[in-house]
Amino acid sequence: MDHQPHLQVLLNPPVEMQPSVVAAQVGLASAARTLQPWTYSPLTVGAVKPGGWLLGEMQAMADGLAGHEHDFYVYVNESSWLNEPGSGGAEYSTLNEGLPYWFNSLVPLAYTLDDDRLKAQVHEVASTVLGHQAPDGWIGPEVGDARNFWARTPLFLGLTQLVEANATWEQPVLDGLGRFMTLTNRMLKNDSQGFAKCAADVDCSWGQARVHDTMITIQWLLERYPSKQDAVLWENMDLFWAQSNFRWDKWYTEGTFQKVSNTTDGSIWPYLHGVNVGQGLKAPSVAYRVNGSHDMVQKSHDAVDWTFKYHGSASGTVLADEGEHHLAPYMGSELCTAVETAYSLAYMYQVLGRNDFADRAERAIFNAFPVMMTGDKWAHQYMAQPNQPHAINTTAQDGHVPPVFTSANSGMATIFGMEPQYPCCTVNHPQGYPKFVSNSWVAVGKTGLGHALLSPSTVSTRVNGGAVTIACDTAYPFEDELQYTIEAEKAFDLFLRVPDWARSSSTSQPSAMDSKTSMRKVHVKAGKTKLKYMLDAQIRTEARSNNTVAVFHGSLLYALELSTTQTSSYPHAWSDTKGPGLDNLPFPQLRDYYIDSTSAWNVAIDPSTLKYHGSRGGLRNPIFAQGAPSNYMTVDGCEIEWPLYLGVTPDWAPVDRTCKGRRTSYRLIPYGAAKVHMSDLPVKKFH
Repeated sequence: MDHQPHLQVLLNPPVEMQPSVVAAQVGLASAARTLQPWTYSPLTVGAVKPGGWLLGEMQAMADGLAGHEHDFYVYVNESSWLNEPGSGGAEYSTLNEGLPYWFNSLVPLAYTLDDDRLKAQVHEVASTVLGHQAPDGWIGPEVGDARNFWARTPLFLGLTQLVEANATWEQPVLDGLGRFMTLTNRMLKNDSQGFAKCAADVDCSWGQARVHDTMITIQWLLERYPSKQDAVLWENMDLFWAQSNFRWDKWYTEGTFQKVSNTTDGSIWPYLHGVNVGQGLKAPSVAYRVNGSHDMVQKSHDAVDWTFKYHGSASGTVLADEGEHHLAPYMGSELCTAVETAYSLAYMYQVLGRNDFADRAERAIFNAFPVMMTGDKWAHQYMAQPNQPHAINTTAQDGHVPPVFTSANSGMATIFGMEPQYPCCTVNHPQGYPKFVSNSWVAVGKTGLGHALLSPSTVSTRVNGGAVTIACDTAYPFEDELQYTIEAEKAFDLFLRVPDWARSSSTSQPSAMDSKTSMRKVHVKAGKTKLKYMLDAQIRTEARSNNTVAVFHGSLLYALELSTTQTSSYPHAWSDTKGPGLDNLPFPQLRDYYIDSTSAWNVAIDPSTLKYHGSRGGLRNPIFAQGAPSNYMTVDGCEIEWPLYLGVTPDWAPVDRTCKGRRTSYRLIPYGAAKVHMSDLPVKKFH
């Protein structure tokens, strides 16, 4: 949710961050400036195509809500971005972020799927938006004092992806961004207009907390299209960094970062907001590419380590509903947070090369992301909880809604629907899979190609001066063998990332662990090669709050299987959760779903009794539909007394684990396919 008017924070920049001392603070005063190199360079959008189960999931998105928003969803097809500036349009907030979020998601979805229908949608929008560019260079629907940089950030990320995927857009996008960056320089020098200083009714904290994503676009321009404007682009990064009142490198400092957050302190709300946190993880890494500071490298490590230690979910996302607080298993996490977290971690792996960043990106996409969508991808949640045996409307008959979450309390936050609670996740969530696919393969130097985010896919690129195509056929993460079919014009080195959880790894062709990358390195000759890559995954548990554990096999989290009952209704508008819902929408697949458990959820387990049962036969499609994967675990446990928090959701796990009945064998299933679930499970030892 990207509006908090009651927590609006417009601070004066501290003296040490005024533009006059930018060079001293950021360390970027030299005339000849270059970006720090990638550890693993990203490939262009469209170079990697999904395969196997991942193709099935993404095709479901294209056939579902994401692929049809342009057909009916007013925050997309009637957006103010599609009209003359100042003439209005449909927006869910004054931030005007709806269409930019959608565009940033649909460009990679269209081009990774090579879907002409979706391409036509993004082409139409790009042409219209660029055609409305103001004479002074501003891009967007705002005029006068209403201008606010934030919503340009996702739009520009979409435009840069469009250029990578389709060269015919190169000139119009570069011309538009060039004019905008010239205006940006003037606005930042004019008392930080539209960035740190906005009109009283404009909340510009979002653009400051997320400005590093704007800097990614600037770095893209510098890296791919050096020009006479480079000095202006460098200065824009300096000014953005200096003028922001919300600096993530300062937040991730001992004594400032909050392990248990004070959610009532409005002055720090931008640092607690879950989507901001998901995006902000990579802020020090973005800054490192600018200034090469070792301190920014350390801040990058601290950002990930501290966030996941004190506010992370076992599923790979950030617990913040919408603000961070603690590790209670009833804490929620936005769908937006899952996709932004996964993208940040993939980016950080490319910049710094730390292996667990890639592990965490996989974890978020294989667990936190799919659990929040129905199998057909027509409905999604706004908020998911680690322990969530109910995905229902929690509004009482008298209209009271128990305030389970820090700010997302409509009663509809955990149901599955078109726009439950708030529309931002409706338009932003489709970026999850396609950005994962785009970042799954990386260049390793000039003679190497690396499989960084393991998954079924086909990559086509050039390595060592020759064309290379690699098809990876795998059921990973549901199985732990990956098969590669390689066609190469010239010899090159193939690097296969080894997850930290893997007890061992091996290949069917000669290979060795590379000390520089910590990846398995295979020298591939010119011609056609077939290769198998095997990983050894074991059951493992991770400690959670109050002597609970999360159970994993490989990169998949497992949750207690619950019997369920499901009802549905017409979808409700986010601003009107009462009544029968909207009956005038063009697609009958649009429904709100209410899922409740009908079996015991109040179960403690003995982890020593866990047994893994691998997949049997082929994978169902879509694989993350309720109960679709055939993988499961069994574990012994028993029912315990477990009180409800505010009468609607499981509280912290109780200290008393006395069994209410007999010892029983329970089944755990992949979390992503358990739409209601219990994943922070109390420990009960029977021996």
